[in-house]
Amino acid sequence: MIITGDRIIGFALNNLVNRFEATTDKEEGWEYTLKAYMTKIDKINIINLNREGQTIYVDLTKDMMPVGGRYIMQFVATNEDKVDQTEKFEVWVEDSLDPDPQYDPVPSEFYQIEENIQQIYEDTKQLYDEIQDGTVLGIETINGGNAFGKIT
Repeated sequence: MIITGDRIIGFALNNLVNRFEATTDKEEGWEYTLKAYMTKIDKINIINLNREGQTIYVDLTKDMMPVGGRYIMQFVATNEDKVDQTEKFEVWVEDSLDPDPQYDPVPSEFYQIEENIQQIYEDTKQLYDEIQDGTVLGIETINGGNAFGKIT
């Protein structure tokens, strides 16, 4: 892995304004996470990474980088039963003024999974509504306009 850019990756509590990225030489099919150990509060976070070509990245959120200071990180790549990990490395997050310094102990990957599930739910609900309205695949023209009937 080669980290692109500086080892100072932003300010604590910034939200979606800093991108952390690296390049990989592994073929497609590998999934990546980033373990982030926060030395100031002695907590570990796990962050899912996106992949485009040979670049892996994440747009950092305030849940992922809640405190300033030194972070010890490690990339983890998985492909079926194979797991590869890099050596640990350090990055720094600058302090922010924070009137409510509470740390959420739930790893960021769970919030990312929750967002994905919510999106699937919204897409499924929209498709269900379209099926009920008969607007999917021109259903209103099948069987004389009453292919499945209208559920009331």
